[in-house]
Amino acid sequence: MKNISNWWTGIALFATLSLHAQDRKLSLPEALTIARENNKGLKIEMLETKSAHEETNISKAFMLPSISATGGYSYYFDRQVIFMPGAFTGNDTEPVVDVAVGGKNTFNTYLSIHQPIVFEAARRQIKSSRINESVQELDVKDRLAQVTVDVTATYYKALLIQESIELNRQSFARNQRSLEDSRMLLLQGKNLKVDTLRNFIVVENLKTTISYLENQRKVALLQLQQLLGTNKIEMLVLTDSLTHDREGGYFAAGESLYTDAIQNRPDIQIQKLNVELSKNLLSQSKAQRLPTLSVVGMYQIQAQADNRTFDSYRWPKTSFLGLQANVPIFTGNRINSKIRQSNIQLQSSVLRLEDATEKANTEIATLQNNLKEVVQRVSVQERTVHAAEMNFTIVNDRYRNGLSSRLELSDAELALTESKMNRLNLIFNVKMAKLVLDKALGLL
Repeated sequence: MKNISNWWTGIALFATLSLHAQDRKLSLPEALTIARENNKGLKIEMLETKSAHEETNISKAFMLPSISATGGYSYYFDRQVIFMPGAFTGNDTEPVVDVAVGGKNTFNTYLSIHQPIVFEAARRQIKSSRINESVQELDVKDRLAQVTVDVTATYYKALLIQESIELNRQSFARNQRSLEDSRMLLLQGKNLKVDTLRNFIVVENLKTTISYLENQRKVALLQLQQLLGTNKIEMLVLTDSLTHDREGGYFAAGESLYTDAIQNRPDIQIQKLNVELSKNLLSQSKAQRLPTLSVVGMYQIQAQADNRTFDSYRWPKTSFLGLQANVPIFTGNRINSKIRQSNIQLQSSVLRLEDATEKANTEIATLQNNLKEVVQRVSVQERTVHAAEMNFTIVNDRYRNGLSSRLELSDAELALTESKMNRLNLIFNVKMAKLVLDKALGLL
């Protein structure tokens, strides 16, 4: 009975896994959409943006009124004392006497208000917080562009492996047929054993290659799932393919976008905002020398007695409203040091912007040249593949008519497979070069 129960449990578990491990067809645009919604790194950057927004609200609070209420109770075992001239108490012999005053039970409650009117340092702090918020929003854009690059590159890598597997399977099928032919000819005494061994080795090597590529494909799909933030149980089926597009129009568009590329790059925009932030921090440091002016007020009620008969207590009230000014005179050179430090940070920010701009110009020019070079190689490789296909067809026909050897046919097949693999890798390199260039141009 126990064995039957375990058997049914195994069937249920297998059915559950089969239900969840369904294939999911996925195109590159769909993958990018999913990544924008679920990528963990991108979500973290978005939360940082919300945090920066709250930091701006915190800075604004320095210019808003603050109201606080305080209450307290104290019991004095010995009454409070005040010191007075002896003459005030009729004791002319003592110049100063202590007089016990107040009740043993003391209650005190007050409400205070503080409203800054002139507080230039706080006003400039608000501007700094807003700049920081803008920087964080650009960090999200930069992170989104990087996620786009990572997802697209991983998708292309999985496609490259997937199509490499297909090419190797085609080669395997051709070599398997050759191996079968060689064995038949060997049994008939029309072929050498070495030719059969050669075909056998090629077939076995292709089996190993396909097995290795299958494992690499699984790894690439797992990496893609991690970037997408999706369920690891799902089996992804990629629906796109590596095809070669003509880049003539792309290069023309790239040249027209080149002048605006620096403005579109989030990293350059961040550096510009950092310069603006450094300028504002400098002005904020200087503003600490300025006086501040605030409205202050308080409303207080208190009572003292020796008993706890609250109905008999008297609750005198005290209230005031006034202006409070604060003029910094000497702060131990703290403000001067802060101003010098802000000047240094401003110079550093300007240099970082110049350096980032120069690097961006160099990077874009380099990537454009790399793309042109790899596109030219694809064109050459297209002709090579066409020649390899013609060569294989000719050699195969000659072999079938007894005009060519099995070795020549194997060499022609190997040349065809290698040329197709080289073309596939070059197309992958073109895709990657365009992707990295698009990011450099700020198009992602």
